[in-house]
Formats: sequence, structure tokens, C-alpha cells
Amino acid sequence: MNDITLAHLSDLHLAHDGLRFPVSALLNKRMSSQLSWRRRRRFMHVDTALEALVADIHAMTPDAVALTGDLTNLGLPVECRRAAAWLAARLPPQTAIIPGNHDMLVREPWDTTLGVWKQWMAARSDDFPFVRRFGPVALIGVNSAFPTPWFSAAGRIGATQAARLADLLHETGREGAFRVVMIHHPPVPGIVSRRKALQDSGLFAASIARAGAELVLHGHSHRSGLSSLPGPTATVPVLGIASASMLAPGQERMAAWHHIRIASTGRGYTAEIRRRLVAPGQPVRELPPWCFDAYRLP
Repeated sequence: MNDITLAHLSDLHLAHDGLRFPVSALLNKRMSSQLSWRRRRRFMHVDTALEALVADIHAMTPDAVALTGDLTNLGLPVECRRAAAWLAARLPPQTAIIPGNHDMLVREPWDTTLGVWKQWMAARSDDFPFVRRFGPVALIGVNSAFPTPWFSAAGRIGATQAARLADLLHETGREGAFRVVMIHHPPVPGIVSRRKALQDSGLFAASIARAGAELVLHGHSHRSGLSSLPGPTATVPVLGIASASMLAPGQERMAAWHHIRIASTGRGYTAEIRRRLVAPGQPVRELPPWCFDAYRLP
């Protein structure tokens, strides 16, 4: 097997200024997110940072791309259509995505919102988790987004999805795949505050502990970092990445993406992970690689 490379990015928060939508669309929880965008967040999430990051991804020519949610700010139908056009134009066809909490702030018809992204993820809301295979790599997309009350950005996967996740992990594990689980909310307690946390993180952790995985990718925290979850035979690395459009001075929060190289050892797989930090008008910085023996075939 030749090495396969994976790009991980998250939390695009594509600017929606100039998009036309009825004022009535904001007469709900979206109102607080819109106020936050106008007052503060539009100065933090900028298209120039995102475009510089995407240009760097293209320069590194990954075999596949994993995008872990929050493509939009308000989850409006017009935003979802614009995000679909952006995905088609700016990312490779070998891309898998999952929704984030901002993509599902309120309950909307699936077909006019997240359903327009079906070529990159599950076709229907009850089709999560889904699997996209890229050679020996299985990207497994979990949906942790659901409409929550005002001032809550929490996530939830539910018992049905957790059980299906364990089944898919067992199935792809028996096939010898390098299993990468994508989830928007950090599945490890303590990374974000309670109002932003995965409410049933125990269900997710139980699926990983029972069936195993080689890597878990998440967004949501707008911070890059490494944590872990117990697996049946080995600890499973959990990688978070900062927002792909963020202007920030520190390397924990500035726009970044993960370049993940997966190689066969003959007995299993190894992974080499490099975080690439991007700022408009500046050279890309790459942090020292982190390598681990990710998987041993039976």
C-alpha cells in the first residue's frame, strides 16, 4: 500500500454578509448568533484566512479531506446552498463532512438545508453515522448537532447512533481499515464548557471502548489540541483543530489544519500528524510531527 494522506479542517464559519434572507428567519435562536456575528465574530472569522488555508491544503495534495462541521453561522437555507457551492469549487471531490451546531441552530426541513450537502455526507438525517472509504482509510461521520435552547451550543448523538457507530467500527475493523471517526463536538469531557459540551459523551466513549478506532477528529472548540479515549486494546488519539478561518495570535487558536499521513507497516498502520498554521500574508508554519503506531492487524 502506498501512503495515504488526509487533511482535517473544521469550523469554516463562511461569512454570510450580503446574502439575502427574510428577517423572519432570525425570529428565533438565530437572533443571538447573528448579534454575536455582527458585534464580534465577523472580525475573527475571515475569508482571507480560510482561502490561505485552503490554498495550502491544495499545495499538499491530500488524498482525502475530513471537515468536522460548522460550515455556516446560522444554518439558513441560503447559507447551506452557498456552502455547497463553496465545497464544490474549493475542496477536492474526495471530501467528507459532518454538520456542526451552527449548521443546525433551529429545526428546518432537511432537504433545503443540510440535505444539499448529501454528496459529501449522509443523504438523510437518520443515515448517520455514515462511512466514506478512501483506500484503506474509513472516514466515519457522526452527527452531534441538534437544535438546542437559546445560549446552548451542546451536542448529542443518541443511543441509536452510538449503537450504529459501534457496529460500523466493528465492521470496518474486521476489514482491516484505518478507522477515523469524525464528530463536531469534542467527545472528551473538559475541553469545552458544559453549555458547549457533548451531552452524551459517555455513549460515544463506550462505542470507542467496545469497538476501537485508530483516530477521532473533532472541531467546535476553536482550539487545536490532543486528547484521548480508551479503546479495547489501546488508547485512541483524539485530535481537535482550530477554526479554519480564525484570526488569532497564538498557535492554539490560529487558523490551522492537520496533515495526516497514514502508512502500512506490514503488520498494521502508523500515522504521522503535522499541524500547519496559516495566517494571511505570512508563510505557513508547520509544527514538529507527532507519530504513533495506530493499528495492529489481527
